Amino acid sequence: MIRLNVPLVSNKNVLNNLFEKNICTVNDFLQKKTSNLQSVCNLKCKEITKLKDTMTVKCSSPLTNGYTLYLSKTLSTFIQTGILKLDNLLDGGLFVGNIYELCGPSACGKTQLCISILLNIIITTKKDIVYIDTKNKFSVKRIKQMLKNKNMKNNEINDILKKIYVYSVIDIYNLITCLHGLKEKLDPIIIIDSLPALYLSFIGFYKNDGLCYINHISSVLKYLCNKNATILVTNLAVKNCDFTNDFKPAIGKYWFHIPNTRLMITTIINQQQQMCINIPKSVYIPLDNKCILSINDYGVS
Repeated sequence: MIRLNVPLVSNKNVLNNLFEKNICTVNDFLQKKTSNLQSVCNLKCKEITKLKDTMTVKCSSPLTNGYTLYLSKTLSTFIQTGILKLDNLLDGGLFVGNIYELCGPSACGKTQLCISILLNIIITTKKDIVYIDTKNKFSVKRIKQMLKNKNMKNNEINDILKKIYVYSVIDIYNLITCLHGLKEKLDPIIIIDSLPALYLSFIGFYKNDGLCYINHISSVLKYLCNKNATILVTNLAVKNCDFTNDFKPAIGKYWFHIPNTRLMITTIINQQQQMCINIPKSVYIPLDNKCILSINDYGVS
C-alpha cells in the first residue's frame, strides 16, 4: 500500500489532519466517503473527488489494451517442440514465460520426451538449454544414438552437445542455488527432471520442511518466467485413493496450481511403444485434448 505523502496531497495541514484520523495510505483515503473526508480535509466535495481521481491515476498500474498485446505477439513468442502432434496440441508450441509440467507414472517416457524436445529446439533454433538432472540419469549415449539415427555427423553432434548445460543436483538446496544462478541468464529454456526426486525425501516427517522449499522454488520459477524463461518440469503421477485408475500429480496441493499447463502422460500398452498426452490444466489451451506419440530410436515423435 502506498503511504500518503506531499506530492499526492499538496497541503501539509491536510496531510497531518488525515494522519490524525488514521488515514495513512492511498487505500485508506479512497475507501472513505467523500462526505467524511470533507470535514477532515476542510475541502469541497469537488476538490475531494478530484484528489481521489488523481490518486487513482498516479497509483494504479498502466492499462494495456488486450488486442494491442495480441497484435504485438510474434512467432518467437512460441518455441516449437519439433513434435508436430504435440505442437498442435499446445496450439503452436511452448509459450515463452510459462511453466509446463510433464506429469506421468514411472517409466511412461517423461525423460525421453524431455530429451526429444531439447534436441529439436537446439537443432531448429540453436538456443542453449539448461538441463537440471536430479536423478543422475542424463544419458549422453542415448542422445548420440538419437542424433546418429537422424544421420548427423560427429561434428554436428558435438556442436549440439555444447548447447546443453547439464546441472546434476543431489538435493533440494542445490536446486534452489542452481535456479538462483540462472536469474541473469537471457531468455533461458530450463528443463527440470525431476522435482519429486528431491521433494519426496521430506515425506513422512512430522514437520514437512519440503513444503516451504517447494514454495521457494515456485517463487523463483515465476521470477524466471517474468524474465521470459520457458520451463519444463517433470513430475510423478500417483493413483488416487478412491479405487479408480485416475492419476494425480505428486507433491500435492501446494504445487498443483503452479504450472501454467499440465501434460498428463500415460503409457499405451500395445506392440508399439506409445504414450497418450492429455491436458487436464492450462491457462490458454482447451482442456482434455489428447494426442498419441510414439517412442522409437529417433526419440519421441
